[in-house]
Amino acid sequence: MVKSIFLAAASAFITHHLVSAQEGAFLPSAGSNLNYASYSCDPSTCIAPACYCATKDPPAGLSPSSVPQMVSVTFDDSIQPQLLETAYKMLNVKNPNGCKAKGTWYVSLQYNDYASTQQWYAAGNEVADHTFSHVGSPSEQEIVSCQRALNAYAGIPYGKIQGFRAPFLNYTTNTLKIIKDHGFTYDSSVSSAGGKNFYPYTLDNGLANDCWKGVCDSSLKLPGLFEIPMYSVTDGSGTERLMDVYLDGKPSDAKAWTLKTFESHYNGNRQPFGIYVHPAHLTTQAGGPDASDKLSAIVSAIQEMAAKKDVWFVTNLQLVEWMKKPVPASEMAQQPYMHCEQPDIKQEICNGLDETGGTTADNGLINSCNFGTTFFKTCFNCPSQVPTVANPVPPPSIAKGQSGYREMLPDNCDSKWWDPIAATCLCSSSHCEYKDTAVMVDNMNGGADSSSGSRSKNSIIVGKPQSSDTVKADAKIEVGLMVLMILYGWM
Repeated sequence: MVKSIFLAAASAFITHHLVSAQEGAFLPSAGSNLNYASYSCDPSTCIAPACYCATKDPPAGLSPSSVPQMVSVTFDDSIQPQLLETAYKMLNVKNPNGCKAKGTWYVSLQYNDYASTQQWYAAGNEVADHTFSHVGSPSEQEIVSCQRALNAYAGIPYGKIQGFRAPFLNYTTNTLKIIKDHGFTYDSSVSSAGGKNFYPYTLDNGLANDCWKGVCDSSLKLPGLFEIPMYSVTDGSGTERLMDVYLDGKPSDAKAWTLKTFESHYNGNRQPFGIYVHPAHLTTQAGGPDASDKLSAIVSAIQEMAAKKDVWFVTNLQLVEWMKKPVPASEMAQQPYMHCEQPDIKQEICNGLDETGGTTADNGLINSCNFGTTFFKTCFNCPSQVPTVANPVPPPSIAKGQSGYREMLPDNCDSKWWDPIAATCLCSSSHCEYKDTAVMVDNMNGGADSSSGSRSKNSIIVGKPQSSDTVKADAKIEVGLMVLMILYGWM
């Protein structure tokens, strides 16, 4: 049985992932002609917190030495149990206030495990949109369908899915307009190549960097939408690299390049620094290459950064919060978005957290959804058919009112406090109150599981599904993951 399931899954995976593309492997050198358009921003009219010009100088007149050196560790593509373990190893450091470092995961949904996604979110990390099926130049439906499925099966409130990264970093003018129209807070798809190491800025005056795509030459003006540049790492030959730096050269080289570039930020104007990975490359699979040296090198680099008293590991959303109200490093610990409280719940509910001190969060409470070539676990109802871009939230396999039915997350409770089995929000004080004002979309398909009645809907126009596109993946790594997930009961 296991063998037949695996063969079907492997066949389906290889069919859709024949070509492996490494996103942001390297960038043009700093001396390359990137055809930068003239960027103009008048700080007398572009005024925070509504508007931010692109600049290498710290905001609010802070001196570089007083600025907290912020480091964003981000992960791309699907979340799966073993990949989650890799991410936690990378983030196994603490900020100066004693809270664990947090990261941002840009989630695409092919082979995504929703219970693992909810666990990542419940631990205080950020979940962001990377499209449903990982296509370049995505349609509106690709972006919105990812939000809908993350909400329905991972319990991520719509209002908490505020970030976007384009697959293959293949953003377009239209992509940026779509995320602006749908209320996203920021994009993080453009590189800092060519010395464009700007602090995050808003697109009131268009893009200021990464103009090799021609987007800067357009009339793109998107007031209030933040762009968080992806900060490149310069290797020994002077080539600027962006993602998965450890895939080029020895692991010790990747560590040295990373730390040298980090020091240039730290000893310079303290622009944020980023470590951008596809965790599948850092996870050792049965029968696959040993990735432990690569992972150890990156973990070691992160630990050296964390040893500095004014270095803070932040999600990209936390970075935006700091930009909106810049404070010196001495005041970071007092900022509410840097606190690390967890819900105080005396009973185990299916929310991604371990409330009762056992060895497994949500033990015995998670639903397993098996569709032959598609598997995932969730705290919510399994759908009656495989979710797709066109139909991201099919009708549930159990009808409302039947035994075993679970209530979807309402718009007045965060999933950390929501018991989907008892249909109860266990938040009972003002400090945990949550109202999701970003709820949306009920006209994409008629079968959405929206029977809770507490979710208000806003109409939107959704584009046609995009034609199939080559999806980035490393087939050996991901198929190996699927083997382990099946054998160890993760799927």
